Amino acid sequence: MSVVQVTLSQRGKRKVVFEGYSYVFDRATNVEELWRFSDKVVREVGSHCHELSAARAEAAVVVTGVKRRAQETMEMTAQVINQCTTSLSQAAQGALPTLRALKQMFTTYAPHHGELVSFLLADSGPSPQRILIFGSQRKLAILRESRTWYVDGTFQSAPPLFCQIYVILAEALGGVHPVLYALLPDKSRSTYDRLFDMVKEIVPEANPRSISCDFEMAAFNTIRTAFPAVRLHGCLFHLEQNMRRHLCTLDLFTRYKNDADFALQAKMVVALAFVLTDGLEQAIDSLAGHLPDELQPLFDWFEDSYVGRRNRRGGGRRPPMFPIEMWSMYHQAVDGDNRTNNFAEAAHRRLKAELGMAHPTIWKLINSLRKVQHARDLFYEQLVAGHQPPKKLKKYRDADKRIVRIVRQYIDRDIITYLQGLAHNYD
Repeated sequence: MSVVQVTLSQRGKRKVVFEGYSYVFDRATNVEELWRFSDKVVREVGSHCHELSAARAEAAVVVTGVKRRAQETMEMTAQVINQCTTSLSQAAQGALPTLRALKQMFTTYAPHHGELVSFLLADSGPSPQRILIFGSQRKLAILRESRTWYVDGTFQSAPPLFCQIYVILAEALGGVHPVLYALLPDKSRSTYDRLFDMVKEIVPEANPRSISCDFEMAAFNTIRTAFPAVRLHGCLFHLEQNMRRHLCTLDLFTRYKNDADFALQAKMVVALAFVLTDGLEQAIDSLAGHLPDELQPLFDWFEDSYVGRRNRRGGGRRPPMFPIEMWSMYHQAVDGDNRTNNFAEAAHRRLKAELGMAHPTIWKLINSLRKVQHARDLFYEQLVAGHQPPKKLKKYRDADKRIVRIVRQYIDRDIITYLQGLAHNYD
């Protein structure tokens, strides 16, 4: 049985090699596809006397492979050519273009190096633990001067060979702006240590006072070491997200989605974030007696991770995984500060929409990052020109107002009514 080999023409069009003949895709109609053989447009593949040898057909596939890998990988020229020609037959080796010509093809089809360098701010060097940091050189001043940062990672948009894209955003002129995009190989403490060492080399004068991050222990410890004086706080969105994930491990998430009263009680656990520190012990005792038995494992998880389990002897509590001051939202609510890291989530969504796919090639990711960053640069210039930043959707503004109103009634409400009221106002 004859095998159809798919390649690309010199102009990047689809090209197939079948039974010794090559055909280039020309165009499609509603009922058929038109393929071009030699200089003729044909609707039906008949017999032709211009036979393309099997060796030339095999060589054409190699040429296409070189072009494609040049566009989709970050390998060196010699690596690509060696990989593409490894299993080539002796006859096809003789039909290949010269080595010099293959190298020229790679150079022609690889993205222009200058475009990459102008956006690549740091590279830890070739290794399995490689870190790449992208961003606009002109926007580093935002990171340098801002006192409020937001950081978060996303995994779906990371290209092969990388685990996640870690975004660092900074507050300026009433808006929050993505400044750095880092490709990381994993989520280990050593990787985060290297990342923030590189960030401090890129922006040595950086001196943030507040950083909002996910509840991830490795990143938390790194940031605390890199910026000892910074106020490090978690995000209500991620606190809720962690709660929902734990409900999944308890096989309770389906009930959480379908039983509104059960969901309200579960969200009261997260609402402990709005309790003053000196009233937390009483609130925990009251909530423990109020929750149904099915939610006791969720309550125990929250207590262990965020408050610290009570010592059996001698009183007091064990140190929690995350200190209370990191996740307490009371003062942020009263002061009207941001309680979520939705800015980072929005940056992830914009990149995901631009990519249109999960785990893209490295070059597609870089091109998409440049496009997304260009749009954010325009947004920043609008703020420079005096335009107002966009408002939250009305439903979120209204929910924020209700939360602030309830928090200011903290002293006047009993603790269960207080937690219930807050649980009504976030998803």
